[in-house]
Amino acid sequence: MTVTDPDYQAIFRALPNPTALFSRDVRYLDVSDSYVATVGRERPQLIGQDPFSLFPTELPHAAAAARASIESVLATGEVDKMDLIRYDIEVPGRPGVFEERYWMIVHVPVTGPDGRVHSFIHQATDATDTVRSLLKAQAR
Repeated sequence: MTVTDPDYQAIFRALPNPTALFSRDVRYLDVSDSYVATVGRERPQLIGQDPFSLFPTELPHAAAAARASIESVLATGEVDKMDLIRYDIEVPGRPGVFEERYWMIVHVPVTGPDGRVHSFIHQATDATDTVRSLLKAQAR
């Protein structure tokens, strides 16, 4: 059996949870296939873009919490796990129409040989169905 170098881009894109790689200036560098499917946008629409411009929200506290998490990771070089957050996203092709969404988000720093954070991983687990099920059960 021959051992070959792993194709890390193929591995990244195949990750089962929606995952994005961002630059220090918070621009998409790459996204997993599951991220593309979850947010309803194609990879070329995302790469190089600012997520807060692409995914505006009517919930200012949600955007502020996400920004604070990112800033913490960039400043400290430590993983930041956000509490469950509601961050509605605009329905693709329907400007101004937002879908209620809940997320579990983890930001992970990626450091270079010098030990400095040069990018970060954003992993988002869509918890919308779980939250809706819990709310429905409470209403009974």
